[in-house]
Amino acid sequence: MSTYFLYARKSTDVEDKQVLSIDAQLSELRSLAKHDGLQIVAEFVEKQSAKMPGRPVFNDMIRRLIAGEAQGIVCWKIDRLARNPVDGGQISWLLQQSVIQHIQTHDRSFLPADNVLMMSVELGMANQYIRDLSANTKRGQREKARRGEYPGLAPLGYINNPRTKRVEVDRRKAPAIRAAFELYAENKSRFEDIAAFLYERSVRTKKINKSGSSGDKPLKKDSIKKMLTNIFYYGHFEYSGEIYKGVHTPLVSKQLFDKVQAVLELRGRQRHKPKNEPQPLCGIMRCGECGGMITGEVITKHQKNGNVHRYVYYRCTKKRGLCSQSYIREEALSVQLSDLLSLYVMPTDWPQELCRMANEDEQKAESVAMTAVQELRVKIAQLDGKMSRFVDLYSEQDIDRDTFLTRKRGLMSERKSAEEQIARLEHDATLWLQPLRDFIKDASMLEEIAKTDNLPSKKLSLQKIFGSNLSLHTREARGVALPQWASLREAQNNFDKSSPVLCIADGEGFEPSRGCNAPATLAVWYFRPLSHPSIRSRVPNLMCESEEDYMCWTSF
Repeated sequence: MSTYFLYARKSTDVEDKQVLSIDAQLSELRSLAKHDGLQIVAEFVEKQSAKMPGRPVFNDMIRRLIAGEAQGIVCWKIDRLARNPVDGGQISWLLQQSVIQHIQTHDRSFLPADNVLMMSVELGMANQYIRDLSANTKRGQREKARRGEYPGLAPLGYINNPRTKRVEVDRRKAPAIRAAFELYAENKSRFEDIAAFLYERSVRTKKINKSGSSGDKPLKKDSIKKMLTNIFYYGHFEYSGEIYKGVHTPLVSKQLFDKVQAVLELRGRQRHKPKNEPQPLCGIMRCGECGGMITGEVITKHQKNGNVHRYVYYRCTKKRGLCSQSYIREEALSVQLSDLLSLYVMPTDWPQELCRMANEDEQKAESVAMTAVQELRVKIAQLDGKMSRFVDLYSEQDIDRDTFLTRKRGLMSERKSAEEQIARLEHDATLWLQPLRDFIKDASMLEEIAKTDNLPSKKLSLQKIFGSNLSLHTREARGVALPQWASLREAQNNFDKSSPVLCIADGEGFEPSRGCNAPATLAVWYFRPLSHPSIRSRVPNLMCESEEDYMCWTSF
């Protein structure tokens, strides 16, 4: 008597949404076998799509059929066995060779002597259904991408809304993702640090049943890098090799995303060790003889009467070879640094007038910003026109796909940068004035700081004035001030009592050069960006490295 294998399959894909569940198939097929007197020796249950070959349960059943453990198959429909030509051809061939002597479904039987055309038609229809379904799904996903809706699983910080079929911000995780971008942009954290940072904020791995992963662990380094390089977070996304502008809410700005990419590129080239600057006055001075760093050393002396004295000395580390420089007591060094600070105190009458001039420039800057915004909007319109022309050229097949995608990527990136420039101009048109106000505040507080014994405050002010140009030679602190502070000191030396703010600045400071016979320039020490119109009108050939370059003069 022939024996049979019972095979039931249901995929979680869309293709089988109308097919009976596994339990329903088993119940119906057992009743069918009992009614027809078919002896079932084993049951095979599989929860996997049949659109691709390589199903483990199906392959095991075929192996056992070839081994002669059974001579027939009972299944709900023939498409339960195969929806691809490889598995379909194998079933058809084994049936023709009588390895499989009988296939029984709920509505018909297949025998070796039957016309192979009928089985081929049914298997072909099952395969074509999958092909059509795949083509329709891909077409729908491309159309969804063109509308700006991401056709895939949402990345970290977002969720897939099953009701609207759109990607929405995950209010619980989004702040942590945004903070992770800001943290990495500071170039002080590794991937492991970012993973730990997110883990503390409940952004962790998920439990995966198929792989047996228990989840609830910090993200891997590859996941962190994938997150930091995903353009989805600033409003674009990539699908099928093409870049689209999404309608989802960006979590970070394009400017922040670009900073993160710069840090990634920098860290990919070389490693940077964290700085370790001892307190309170270490790290700001170098030896005037050998160029080595000045370090601090604490000496504790115990007297016989039980008194304990603590002394702090500063000396050259002598790591660059022989050096004859001796040490200096912290108290003596502090007095010298106070004397240096007192040289750069701003006269009490200057801050008010400088603030008034800053307010005037603030109004002018807002007007200039509005003009720049209009120019950028015109640029965006031109970029849109270029994009439209490239689409037409691609539609007419005048350019290939790779060229089109490359140019489209560049235009979309340029348009995004222009949009963010507009946003910055509209909100931060006068942000460049802040360095001036900070300068006025710092210079006004120097007198008070110089009189105190607060060494960290002195150190901070010295770093602002001298940068890394402070040295210690023969127990004497010396320094070359940064241009704006050197200009302030020069202005004090040429201070005219009759004009409390404007002063004669002889020689070359941070102002433009002038000829030998040119009259002296009245100048107020005043910050402006090198790209500011008032600077450009006076120095048309001035070169500036970036928008952050500032000058500290205004001539009249």
